[in-house]
Amino acid sequence: MSFPWWALFLVVWVGAGMVAVVLVLYRRGHRESSWLVLGAVLGPLILPIALERARRDPQRLERRAGQVAGQMAPVPGPCVLIGVDGSPESEEAVRVAVRLVAPVAGRVLLATVVSADAVDCGRDDQLASARDLLSRHRDELPGGTVAVEEQIVAGQPAAALLELADAEDVDLIVVGRRGRGLSRTVLGSAAARLTSGARCPVLLAGPPGARA
Repeated sequence: MSFPWWALFLVVWVGAGMVAVVLVLYRRGHRESSWLVLGAVLGPLILPIALERARRDPQRLERRAGQVAGQMAPVPGPCVLIGVDGSPESEEAVRVAVRLVAPVAGRVLLATVVSADAVDCGRDDQLASARDLLSRHRDELPGGTVAVEEQIVAGQPAAALLELADAEDVDLIVVGRRGRGLSRTVLGSAAARLTSGARCPVLLAGPPGARA
């Protein structure tokens, strides 16, 4: 019986396309499952499309500004960026920020990052989930003494938060040590990228119950 070379070719074709999607697109925040399907169909031909998409910068989608009741002028104190994604570690990051940082902060940016394709693909469900996540954590932050802004950004998590931190002149970033999603082996650690690329200190929160 002759070796089914067509089967080997098919495996290599599909594998090359899916690897390109994971390593190029998923690392840059394009995490729609449709990319995997397209990669399996186009194989290595997906690479130029993936590279073009990967060059796109993070995009700020929504911003809801907060203001301390009765005060029109900015509140003195550092600006703190808290990144949340629904993981236990990011929930711990909010608790750590409330305990250690919020009492002295003048401004808090509560941010979450959605898929870079959320707008292009019309993923209103992602935006709705992001709004619910921010609203839930907003209620945990002290009210009346600190201005809290909610921001939704699309892109690769670390790159999006770094760009937001630079644009808003943030003094401290607080995030969970590990986020949800695919493993760090495939996507890389957003926390590691933040600590190596941030121009300000980064506070990493561990799992619930651990000391930050």
